Amino acid sequence: MRVLHELSELALAMAPLEVAAGFFDGVHRGHQRVIHEAVLRAQAAGGAAWALTLEPHPLRILQPAAAPPLLTTLEQKLELIGQLGVAGCVVLEFTRALAAEEPEAFVRRLRAALPSPASLVVGANWTFGQAARGNTNVLRRLAPKLELGLRIVEPVFWTDAPISSTRIRQQIIQGHMEEAACMLGRYYSVRGAVLAGRGYGRQLGFPTANLTPVDEVLPPPGVYAASALIDGVRHLGAAFRPDPALLMEFTPPANLVEVHFLDAQLQLYDRALEVFFISRLRDVRRFDKPAALRAQIARDVEDVRRLTAAYVTPQGDLALPGQA
Repeated sequence: MRVLHELSELALAMAPLEVAAGFFDGVHRGHQRVIHEAVLRAQAAGGAAWALTLEPHPLRILQPAAAPPLLTTLEQKLELIGQLGVAGCVVLEFTRALAAEEPEAFVRRLRAALPSPASLVVGANWTFGQAARGNTNVLRRLAPKLELGLRIVEPVFWTDAPISSTRIRQQIIQGHMEEAACMLGRYYSVRGAVLAGRGYGRQLGFPTANLTPVDEVLPPPGVYAASALIDGVRHLGAAFRPDPALLMEFTPPANLVEVHFLDAQLQLYDRALEVFFISRLRDVRRFDKPAALRAQIARDVEDVRRLTAAYVTPQGDLALPGQA
């Protein structure tokens, strides 16, 4: 997938052109519907589908204190968008100048940058322009005048409410990983480099890979069933998010994730690792004796095996809740 940073560069894209626009944090099932619609329309017309997004989040510029933590880094967002079949993505830098642009001026500038014919595909709640006054009503009014096709995609619902990045974020920070997965269309994951730890897990017979993710949204302290795809093979594991309040002997990084992989001896130091959280098993507990901790970890490992038995497909993939 090509990545561009100026609207003007879209002039060379293949026409008919379908542009799916949105911030797309998390690239959840609602976002996927918008992008899939653009791809299907482009295929039917013999053209190309592109995505249009922003970086950074508008509130990072306009109201930093109110900006939400993001579900995906830009790198991960682009990877997920690319997996949906678009030819490329334009990443516009969000600035105060862009925020001040009148909605109609932005739409006219966008149309001038596109080849002909071209269409815009957006979610029903997409907003843009000064004070977010641009919306689908503005688009419906302007599109015919500008000879710009328009497709407005209705939200995807889950448990009687539209899927949103905000809802997913809330589920993750509460440790409800299955609920987050149902809205994302995949298990939530974090990424980071594997670094040397204290070696305490190895002393107990349960070595762990230790990483400090770059991700902004993390599940709360606890023990989780998890997995990682390593060299093309999916490995199940028990992931631990420590609670600093219960660890008196050392203060772990606030975003530390430790993972013990089942039935595998893996050399992962200094490697990038993506860990998928499947389900929360329990709260963090403090153990006064190593033997008691060792016994609990052994129970955790068996709980991971039991819980994931219904999720692992014969091909080694993970089915989502409700699909197993």
